[in-house]
Formats: sequence, structure tokens, C-alpha cells
Amino acid sequence: MPDLTTQIIRGRKEAFELESEYRVLYDSLSCPNVYFSPEWVYTWLLSLGRSYNICFLTCRDSGTLTGVWPFFEYTQPVFGTGLMPVGAQVADSFDPIARPDCMETMTAALIRAAEDFTFIWLPLLTLDFTHKLLKPALAEKRPRHMLRKRTPRFLIGLDHFSSYQDFLDRVFGPKTRQSLRRKERKLQEAGDSVISFLEDPESIAPWLKKIMDLELASWKGEKGIGIFRSATLRSFYHLLLENLAFQNRLRLSILTIENQLAAYEIGLLGPDSYCMHTISFAPEFASISPGRLLMLRSLERCIQEKRKVYDFMQNDQEFKRQMSTNESSLWDCILFPKSIKGALVSLLIRFVHASTEWRKRRLKAKQSTSLPTKVDLVD
Repeated sequence: MPDLTTQIIRGRKEAFELESEYRVLYDSLSCPNVYFSPEWVYTWLLSLGRSYNICFLTCRDSGTLTGVWPFFEYTQPVFGTGLMPVGAQVADSFDPIARPDCMETMTAALIRAAEDFTFIWLPLLTLDFTHKLLKPALAEKRPRHMLRKRTPRFLIGLDHFSSYQDFLDRVFGPKTRQSLRRKERKLQEAGDSVISFLEDPESIAPWLKKIMDLELASWKGEKGIGIFRSATLRSFYHLLLENLAFQNRLRLSILTIENQLAAYEIGLLGPDSYCMHTISFAPEFASISPGRLLMLRSLERCIQEKRKVYDFMQNDQEFKRQMSTNESSLWDCILFPKSIKGALVSLLIRFVHASTEWRKRRLKAKQSTSLPTKVDLVD
């Protein structure tokens, strides 16, 4: 029988002392959350998280580390001090890193810990974790909480297809396949084009500044929504991508035309999965759809490698719907203490959320009347 115990460890020193055990635990799991890899967590601690107090919820079985849920303290004048997951500004999923039989114990421990903070925010939890573990725990423990579906999540089950051509034939209609062939011809006519899949640190390092510059010149840079939108984030990602590459957890796919970077895709490698973290293309090549063509070649490589899943993660975009075989969802949960302050903070957050959603709906309604056609954000 497992002898499971949980503990919240506080402080940067204690968190870094846990690093070697964390790595052993992460590498022992069959499908761990790629956004809580040791590289994500400890790169964040060294850069974006330097000014925060650290709180890691841990689980042990007879002394052996079997679970880690990394958080940091976040203080606001109105809301007070709460817990947020490490990497909340930059990652896309926050399921804990734990042995399957420890997940329930850790979830219960986190619900108990909510009494010690003004709130605990759990964003972008997977559907499996939310339905199988979180919802039953909430029903049993009955904490004050707010649970909502955040965003769709689209995946391609690669093991559904015998080959890349089989994928094209079954996912795209004749008109789309014809359009893709025209794009491929345009790409060949544009000059010497090369697609490269880079995974080792030495190959990736020369391209880091180039991909950051390309994003700033793209539509993402114009809207200020790219992952490299600030100097602080560029510094974080520069270190993160190098650290991921050293552990064989990263693939940088690039498309060059006449030695000029036309598009790139950053992918996170799991044991049998591929998570598309971001993609950008140079606006001067927009008519060729370099982002779409590069994404398809990346997907082809994943099929050849016998990976099971190509994961688009969060956000609802037309190209994701078109290409995916499975639609899931990501969920948000906020836990509050059973106190007067917890009730007031809960009401305030619900009001802020409702106001934000109302503004989003109004903005979306305005955009739908002013934009006569859909815009494919990859092409």
C-alpha cells in the first residue's frame, strides 16, 4: 500500500534543492505535462520568477518524491495574497506533475491549502484532470470555488493515419488539397526553399534572435501579442529554449527562402506527443502561406516518427478546427477560503470576470460586422 504524504515547501532554496528529484520524477512519467518540465519551472524561477515567494506542493510515497505542483505567491492590494502556478504568464497547461495514483491526494491537499490564502488560481487545466480528479474533489470537499471552461483545445490523433498522404486525403477536401499544391508551387517559384527541423542546442542557437525579430515584424508583433513581445520575455525564452534543447524536449522548425527566414514553429516534444507552442511567418511571404506549409511538414515528420498526438493547445482558430481530429477543452478553477474575506474576493472576481466577458462579446460583435471574411492566422 502507498504511504502518501503531502507538504508545501516554501522558498527558492528549498525549491532548487528539489530539482534533482523533480527531474527523476518527471522522466519516470509516461505522459507528463510538458509545461511543467524541470526546464520550464527552473528557467522561470531564474528569470521571470526571481521576485516571487515560491510554494511547491509535494507528494511523497515512503520518502520518494511522487508529485510536484509548483506555485508562487501573488499579491495584489485588493485581492490579497494568493497562489498562482509557476509559469502562469508563459505556459499553456498546469496539471500537476505526479504519479497517477498520487493525483487525487495532491488535489485534496491543494483544496485544503486554499484556507491559508486569499485565492488559488488554477488556469488551463486539461479536461481529463478537471473531470476525473478536480470535479469529484470539489464535490466531496465543497470548497468555495469558481470553475469554468476557458477555451477549446484541438488535437490531431496521428495514430489514426497510416501516412501523411492518408492524413491529407482524409482531413482536407479536394479544393483545399488543390490550394495547398498551388502554395507548394508558389514556394518553389519563390526561390531556393529549405525546411529544417532543429533539436540540438548548437543548431538552434544561431536562429534565436532571428525568430524573435521575425515575430516582432509579423502581425503578432503589430498587435503586441507574441511570446517575444517584451525584452523580459525574450530573455526568458532565450534561456528556456536553450535549456529545453539540452534535454531533447524542443524542436525548432524553420522555413527559409533564398536564405531568408520565412516561417518558424516552436514545438515541445513529449514521449509520444508534439505540442505546437507557437508559429510565425514573415509578412512579405504571406501569399505563399509559409506558416501553413511549415506546419504541415512538421506534422508529416511527427507521423513518420509514429507520434500519437499533435497538440494545438489553447485558442479557437479556424485552421485548428479544420485540421484536428479531436476537440477537448481547457478549464480554469479558482479556490477561495471559507471566510468572509474569501466570500468578498469571490464576488469581486466573479464581477470582474463577468465584466470582461461582456466587453469581449461586444468587441467580437463589432469585429464580426466590420470584417466580411474570415482571416486564417497561419496563412
